[in-house]
Amino acid sequence: MRNNAYRVLMVMDSLAVGGTETHVLSLVNGLQKLGVKPVYAGAGGLMYNAFAKAACPIHAIDLTAGAFMLESSQKQTIRTLKQIMLHRKIDVVHVHQTPSGMYAAMAAKELGIPVVFTVHGAYYPEDQLIRTSQCCDAVISVSKPVQRYLQNMGIASLLVPNGVDPEEFYPVPSQELRKSLEIPDDASVVVYASRLAWDKAIVCTMLIMAAERLRKSEMPNLHVVVVGDGIQFAEINEMVNSIHKNAEQTFIHMTGNQTKVREYYGLGDIVVGTGRVALEAMACGKPVLAIGNHGFFGIVEPTVYGQAWDYYFGDHASERKATEDAVAESLQKALSDRKDLKEIGAQGRQWTLKHFNINNIISRMDEIYTAIQAQNSITGV
Repeated sequence: MRNNAYRVLMVMDSLAVGGTETHVLSLVNGLQKLGVKPVYAGAGGLMYNAFAKAACPIHAIDLTAGAFMLESSQKQTIRTLKQIMLHRKIDVVHVHQTPSGMYAAMAAKELGIPVVFTVHGAYYPEDQLIRTSQCCDAVISVSKPVQRYLQNMGIASLLVPNGVDPEEFYPVPSQELRKSLEIPDDASVVVYASRLAWDKAIVCTMLIMAAERLRKSEMPNLHVVVVGDGIQFAEINEMVNSIHKNAEQTFIHMTGNQTKVREYYGLGDIVVGTGRVALEAMACGKPVLAIGNHGFFGIVEPTVYGQAWDYYFGDHASERKATEDAVAESLQKALSDRKDLKEIGAQGRQWTLKHFNINNIISRMDEIYTAIQAQNSITGV
């Protein structure tokens, strides 16, 4: 424990369930072990209890996009953020999204507090990305494609991947959960975990259609478990109900948001995902079929680990588009050899914990926080 613990304000749009929010929770837990004092500012959400349980002070303030429609509300938000920073004696502000991060960075700059901005993907509005980075003392990319994306805009960044907590993600049995979902013991199970919006909702739809096709032919015992919620959940759920009505069987399980996603990874013979989901599933010893916002990658096995990381599992770069045919073909091939799948899963866990262990990531973040405080001549409180 340090004698002079500094304080970091984590700013996000909300505490919804997602990869960014899960990563920040891991940072909060890990930083506290170093003696650093994290604080959160942003809207609430399903992960509120997890942050509260982590003994992280929470300042509920609406930082979702709708809160910044009027110039008067923008100024009020900046004033409120400054009050939080002063009240909590914040030494470093760490932002993760826009527009919330842009206004938090502006507030911090007015107070002379150094700012770190982690860019989690290539989906930020370019003007907000540039404005936020201009207020920052350090910009972090979570993947090589994101680093190149920023470089093309003239924004220099440090490469620090999202980390996975080995105490949170590890192989677990799934018999009880399988029983509660009424999935037969002999069924092959594919798990899809993601926020059901935009491109990732399209991937979910492709997976469901591919599974429907495979059940009619080679794999009558195939089940799909979808973990996540979002603006397209209702639309996908309606499609699933129609499929079940035609098939006169239930084999697609729409579970919504889950805070204990480890148990759901445990259900899968294979997990379809990308980015952080891929890392979490692999840490749980599960083989991954990587399909992301950008396109199709394929089965993540030892011969392609380097390429998978370069593409961030298809989330930030890819070589081909995702199609229903590609999904069906990959699933059929992978699930035909359960023994090989288990070996891929075991190897993936070793690789993930070697390169993406959250403890190593937290040490790196501590170095960055300390360096920018020194640069700004701000001593820890």
